[in-house]
Amino acid sequence: MSSTRRVLSPFVSCHGLTLSLLLAACRSEAAPELTRLHLAATPDEAAVGATELVRRGYLGHDWWGCARDGAALRLLHPDSAPLQAWTIQCVSRSGGDALAQADAMLSERPGDPWALFARAGALIDHPERGAEGVPAAREALAAMPGHPDAVWQLGRGLVRHGGHAETTAFFAEQPQPALADVLALELARASSARDSDEQQVFELAARARAADPRCVDAELLPAQWLLERRRPAEAAPLLARALELSPHAPALHAELWRALKLTPGLAASELRAAIDADVALLLQSRGDDPSALEAAANVYRDMSPETHKRLAADLLARFPASPAASSMRHARLAGLAYAHDERQRQHAPDPAKDARLRQALDEFLAGPPPSARQLADAYRFRYTLVRDDPDATPAAVLAALQEWAPHDEVYLFAVAAAAAELAERTPYTAEAEAIARTCIERAEALVARIRPRVSDAAEFARSSAFYLAPAYEALGVALLAQRRHPEAREALEKAYSLTRERPELFVRLAALAEAEGRIADAEKFLIEGSAAWRGREVCDTALRALYVRRHGSERGYDRHREQLEAGIREVRRQQVLATAIAEPKPLPPFALPKLGGGELRSDALLGRVAVINLWATTCRPCVAEMPDLQQLADAFAGSRDVVVTTINLDDAADHLPAWLRERDLRLEVALGERYAMDNGYNTLPTTLFVDRGGAVVFTKDAATEQLVEEFTWRIDALRAPRPGG
Repeated sequence: MSSTRRVLSPFVSCHGLTLSLLLAACRSEAAPELTRLHLAATPDEAAVGATELVRRGYLGHDWWGCARDGAALRLLHPDSAPLQAWTIQCVSRSGGDALAQADAMLSERPGDPWALFARAGALIDHPERGAEGVPAAREALAAMPGHPDAVWQLGRGLVRHGGHAETTAFFAEQPQPALADVLALELARASSARDSDEQQVFELAARARAADPRCVDAELLPAQWLLERRRPAEAAPLLARALELSPHAPALHAELWRALKLTPGLAASELRAAIDADVALLLQSRGDDPSALEAAANVYRDMSPETHKRLAADLLARFPASPAASSMRHARLAGLAYAHDERQRQHAPDPAKDARLRQALDEFLAGPPPSARQLADAYRFRYTLVRDDPDATPAAVLAALQEWAPHDEVYLFAVAAAAAELAERTPYTAEAEAIARTCIERAEALVARIRPRVSDAAEFARSSAFYLAPAYEALGVALLAQRRHPEAREALEKAYSLTRERPELFVRLAALAEAEGRIADAEKFLIEGSAAWRGREVCDTALRALYVRRHGSERGYDRHREQLEAGIREVRRQQVLATAIAEPKPLPPFALPKLGGGELRSDALLGRVAVINLWATTCRPCVAEMPDLQQLADAFAGSRDVVVTTINLDDAADHLPAWLRERDLRLEVALGERYAMDNGYNTLPTTLFVDRGGAVVFTKDAATEQLVEEFTWRIDALRAPRPGG
C-alpha cells in the first residue's frame, strides 16, 4: 500500500476504496430512487419526489446544489408549494435573498401553510431578524398541525434563537420515538453546548441514525464534536459516512480537510496530496458553487498561498456579488487591519502599509454590498486607522466613530471604549455621551435576548458584565468630562458593580473621587485596581500622578504607596476568598502525559492542595503570568501538602522544552488539550484550586496581576483545618 493510501486509510469505504473513488461512486448513484420516481411516476408523485430530492439536499448541507436543483424542478412542477418552500429554504442557506422570495410566495398564496413555512425559515436564517423566525414557525405549525417539516422548522428556530427553557420543553414534548430530523436538532444543541456531554452526543446520534439511516447530521455533528477535541481518527469514519450520504456538500468536504490537517504524523506532502485530490473532486461537481470555491481557497490559505490566491481570484471574478466573495474580501481586509493593530502594539507604525489598508477599505465599501456584520467591521477598521493616525484631528476621530457606531451590534464594548476615549481626549463630550447611551440601550436589549438562552446564572452574569459594564463606564467618563458628578458617579458605580477586572475603570473612579475632593477614596480605588490584570502599569501611573499633584514631587511616594497597600490588603484578601464556589464539584479525573516523560494523574493529587494552571504559548496573558507562577511553585517546592502544576493546551508539544528553557521556566507541564476541551475549560489562562478531597473550590479565569499573593491566600484557605475536622 502506498504512503498516500495509508494516510487515507481512516477514510476508506467498506470496499477498500479511497475517498476520491468512494465519492465518485456515490456521485453516480445520487438519489437513484428519486430519479426513477420522477421519470416513471404520476405528476403528483413526481412532485413529491422532486420535493424530497431538494429536501434531502438541504438536510445534507448541499445548499447551493439543492437551490439550483429546486429552481430547475420548479419549472416542471410550478404548482408544488412544498417544492417551492423547500427551494426557498435552500436559497436561504446558500446566501440568496430568501426572505424576498418567501414574501413573494406568501403574496401569491395568502395563508398557504407552505408559504408560512418558507417565510419562517428565511427569517430564522436572517442575520438581523432571526428572532422573528420563532413566532413565524409557530404560525406555520398552527397552519399544518403536526406536520413533520413544520415541527422541525419550529425546533430549528428554537435551537438558534429560542430560550433555554422553551427549547428544552420543545424536545421534552416530542413523541417517542422522535423524528430523525428533530433528533438531529437536539443533537446539534447538545453537541454545541459549552459543557456538552460525550455520552449524550453519541446516544442522540445513534437514535437519529436509527430513525433515518440517511441522516447526515447523525454522522457530521458527532464528527465535529470529536474534531473540536482533536480526535480525528474517531471522526474519520463518521465523515466518510456523511460524505457517502451527501457527496457534493462543501461543508462536509471542509470538515474532511480539517480532519486531515489534525491527523497526527501526516507528512506535509501526504496531506497536500489528499487535499488536492478531494478539492478536485468537489470542484468537479460543484465548481459553480461560490461556497465550494471559498472552502477550497480557505483550505489552501496557509498550506499553499499561491493556490489560495488563484482560487480566491477565480471566486471574485466569477461570483463578485456572492456572499462567499464578500466573505473573501472581508477576510483580506481583516488581515490587513489586524496587521495594523499588531504594528501599533509593537510601536512600529508603517505609513505605507496603512495607506494600503486605507485603499482596501475604500474599495471594500465601494464594492458589492457586504453583510451588516462585515460593514460594521469595515467601519471599525477605518475608525481604528483614524484614531491611530497622529495627524488626525479630533473632528476626524469623531466622524469615524459616528460612522461606525450605528452599524455595530456586536462589538458594543469596543464602541463604548471608543466613546470613553473621545470624551477624555477631545472636546466632543456631549457626542460621546450620546454614543454611550446608545451602547447602553443596545447592550440591555442584547442582554435581554441572551437571558432566556442561558441557564447558568454565573454565565449570564459574565455575559451581562461583558456588554453592560463598558457602556456604563463610557457614560460615566462622558458625564465626568462635563462635570456632571452625581450622574457620573451613578454610571461608574453601576459599571463597578458589574465588573472589577478593568484597571481603567478604577482610574476613572479615582478621577471622579479626586474631582469631588475624596482623595482617600481615589487612592483606595487605584490600589484596588492595581490588583487587576495590567493594573500595576495603569493604576500605578495614575496613583503616582495623584501623589505629585498633592505633594509637588515624587519624594516619599514609594513609602506612601506601601502604606496604602497594607491598608487595603485585608479587604482584597476577603474579596478573593469570597470567590469560593458555594458547592464545589470534583475535579474531572485525568491521566495526562508529562513533558519529558511520566504521567500526571488526578488521583495522585488527593490528600494535597493542588494548583492547576491551564495555559498555552499562544495565550499572551498566560505567558505574561508564567514567571509569577514559577515563583509560586518555587515557594511551595518543599511543601508536602501543596502541589503547583500546569496543563498545556498547545496543538503540539515539540517546541515546548526549548520554549520553557528560553524563559527559565521549570514548571511541571502535562499535555492536556483534549482534557480541557472535554471539560469545558475554554478560557485561558484558567487556574483550578483543588482541596485535599479532590474538589475544585476556587477557579480563576484570566490572568492575575498579583498572582503569588492572591494564589497564596487561596492555598492557605484550603490548607486550613476544616471546622470540626
